[in-house]
Amino acid sequence: MCGIAGLICKPVRFSQPGSARDDLNQMLRAMQHRGPDGRGAFVRGNIAMGMVRLAIVDPEGGHQPLWNEDRTVALVCNGEIYNAAALRSSLTRTGHEFRTQSDVEVILHLFEEHGDHCFDMLEGIFAAAIWDRRRRAVHLARDRMGVKPLYYADSPTQFAFASEVGALAGLPRITGGIDGQALDDYHAFRYALRERTVYSGIRRLLPGHCAVVRNEGLHVAAYWSPHCMPAKWSRTQAVRSRPDDLRRLMYSAVESQLAHDVKSAVLLSGGLDSSALLAMRAHWIGRGADTAITVVFDSPKNGADRVEYSELEQARRVARTLDCAHLTRTVGAHEALEALPAIVSALDEPIADPTAIPLWFAARLARQHDCKVVYSGEGLDELFAGYDIYGHAQWMSTLGLTPRALRARLRDWLAHHNVRGAGVLDRSLGDVAAWYQGVGGVFTQSELQSLLQSPPSQRDISRRVQSVLKGRRTLTQLQQMTLFDIATWLPDNTLAKSDKIAMAHSVELRVPYLDNRVVDFALACPDEQKWNGRGKRVVRQALSGVVPGWVLRRRKAGFNVPISAWLFGEWNGYAREMLLGHTARTANLYNQKDIARLLHTPPAGQERAGRLLFTLLMFELWLRGNTHARLPRSRERSAALVD
Repeated sequence: MCGIAGLICKPVRFSQPGSARDDLNQMLRAMQHRGPDGRGAFVRGNIAMGMVRLAIVDPEGGHQPLWNEDRTVALVCNGEIYNAAALRSSLTRTGHEFRTQSDVEVILHLFEEHGDHCFDMLEGIFAAAIWDRRRRAVHLARDRMGVKPLYYADSPTQFAFASEVGALAGLPRITGGIDGQALDDYHAFRYALRERTVYSGIRRLLPGHCAVVRNEGLHVAAYWSPHCMPAKWSRTQAVRSRPDDLRRLMYSAVESQLAHDVKSAVLLSGGLDSSALLAMRAHWIGRGADTAITVVFDSPKNGADRVEYSELEQARRVARTLDCAHLTRTVGAHEALEALPAIVSALDEPIADPTAIPLWFAARLARQHDCKVVYSGEGLDELFAGYDIYGHAQWMSTLGLTPRALRARLRDWLAHHNVRGAGVLDRSLGDVAAWYQGVGGVFTQSELQSLLQSPPSQRDISRRVQSVLKGRRTLTQLQQMTLFDIATWLPDNTLAKSDKIAMAHSVELRVPYLDNRVVDFALACPDEQKWNGRGKRVVRQALSGVVPGWVLRRRKAGFNVPISAWLFGEWNGYAREMLLGHTARTANLYNQKDIARLLHTPPAGQERAGRLLFTLLMFELWLRGNTHARLPRSRERSAALVD
């Protein structure tokens, strides 16, 4: 694992090669945490590329950039290739000579054989840049699911790319202007969707995409995208979506991602996904040889003593059953608050996901115990409909049996009499894009209209969902909901958060459940194999006998962070000062009266109000840590401060 960066001068060559090397070194220094074990770079003509390395595979010999036999093709890559051994064997038979034992060297020779088609042959997680001197082009690519990040900035005189937004934002030719649409996305979804980043001049290379950069311009294309099996084929596919097939694929994925040369650990919550990951690893490395890491929270002073804030006993029971070492950490409100600015900085761009907090302490604990790799159970909920919100699709399907006109009249009556249920009926009258904001949806349209000084329209938000679901209207509502989250929530929030937080501690995070074969199985799996009153039906069937029955029977609890309790308890004064004080950078972005109203929410509404306040607080902290960032002018209308 590492951080990669590069510059391409649009003229024939750099007029001042020393300046190009300085800019490249500046980007690499900004990402030193991603690669404390080494650095490599080169400058040739109009190309400068380099990397900082966290040595996992071939620690002694796998230094980058890597070159082909005649030094006409160079590679820098952040990632791991899990089918490297098979690819290496095939390439050796065709005459290619390997100079290292590095897994990513196969990309170099595979590119020589197949060009950009090589990326679809890779099983793994990667963000790669290849310089082809003969064709005078740089090729960029990102893995299918977007586990590894890659950003770029394209100007008339220069093209630059890097593993982190912050490395690009510090370049002299990059302006600090904030993208207005990305800002709207953040407040609706709690992260910026798809290509856009918080900066108007920096874009994200999408998962499953590759790009070719030449003097004449940039060309971006998809080499893979997620597609669900049409519902009309579901009966046939149900026969193929057998639990034992999924179990076999999951075991194979776990085996292929074992880190043999360094110490590793599993992030254990005590839930099904992480417990199963620990159990399957035991099959390959032996009982008693693994390590689990669990982070929990002290009970907040404000609110009930909720067991989900501390699932320590559940995690301990799993660790004892599987006979593994168990590292634990209990975090209190003040310690979490003290770490929050550093967490925001590590996230690199605004992401209002509270699970960044426990991940921060887990990654730090891993590093303290010399674990260079940690494993996470991320992905199964999105692939196999594990979140409760996916149950809405069943509600929509049931309501669809009632005539549309009757539903509309009932909705109007409920809304007029202020009776609950009008919202559900209203959603049943529109398609998924009209009402779904994904797993991470935060502010409603009416709330945005009041909160933001220059709010987006409902059409703008639904259009963003529509753009992701384009051409997929024939799929079921459940398929559309999970596809939206696979295409946005997973790479732009969950995986971005996980990569940045782990790498901030120089720790690699692997996600075996996002193996290509498991993903393909999930996309072909019919709805009835995913949701039957609760999610992940086929997963629970597949894991029967892998984990204890009491783990299988346990209801999904999620990884709850006491954000709301903190914001109305220990963090309340801090949040008030940050958001309403005279130094608040968001003072001209938000209606301060709305923030004051949120901070005075009665107990019955504090759980949701806390999530909204956390979204505002995280953006305020991000702005304070990025003083060169400039809000769009349309957002700079004055607003009276509330004392």
